[in-house]
Amino acid sequence: MSKTLAYAYHGTGASPGSDTGRIAMQQLADVHFIESHGKAIQSVWNAFYNRLRKADDRFHWLFPPGKDERVAALMAWIDTISSAIASYGLQKFLHTRQRGALFVNAEYNPPQAPNQPALDWMTWEQIQPTMDRVLQESVGYYKPATHVVIFVYLPSLSGNSVAIWRRKLAIPDNVRLAYQAQITQIISALPTVYPVLIDELPQKPDAALPPPPPKKKRKWYKLWLSS
Repeated sequence: MSKTLAYAYHGTGASPGSDTGRIAMQQLADVHFIESHGKAIQSVWNAFYNRLRKADDRFHWLFPPGKDERVAALMAWIDTISSAIASYGLQKFLHTRQRGALFVNAEYNPPQAPNQPALDWMTWEQIQPTMDRVLQESVGYYKPATHVVIFVYLPSLSGNSVAIWRRKLAIPDNVRLAYQAQITQIISALPTVYPVLIDELPQKPDAALPPPPPKKKRKWYKLWLSS
């Protein structure tokens, strides 16, 4: 049994010895992807964490992915092997016991395999400081028992901003069911609320119009004289 899977089973009272458990264990153990170990993030550190610029100026969510061949190819790759990537993301969740997401830099080429994408797992503690609402809400409130979230990003020439896209991948049923006890145990120990930090104050409501001046009361004798 791998260290990751042994750690996932630790303290749950579940046994990996059943046929379903063994098959799911083997399925997870056979899933391998190249990792950049943070190197892919280094070139976009300012885009992720520069507090001198607002998150809306650093993260751009609305660019069409088909405009860049590298991004389009990555999206197609993710769709093609989504089950394997989802299983890999679950493996990371079981190992770190923290909410997180997978990230892929469309511009980064790992030295050991230049033609393959490199994945990075980032936990909530690494994502919250970005101050980006979409990133935080995506990671803070997805369902780890059923899905894995992956982001593809493309750095600007300066590295001060990124175009970014999101996919939510379903975990294969056999893997999900085999590890349901472990997933449930981990989730029960996690916070139920993940505060979303943003770097913009909410817009103030329009200033209310001043109330009309009170009507002057006419004296009783003037009312009497006018009647």
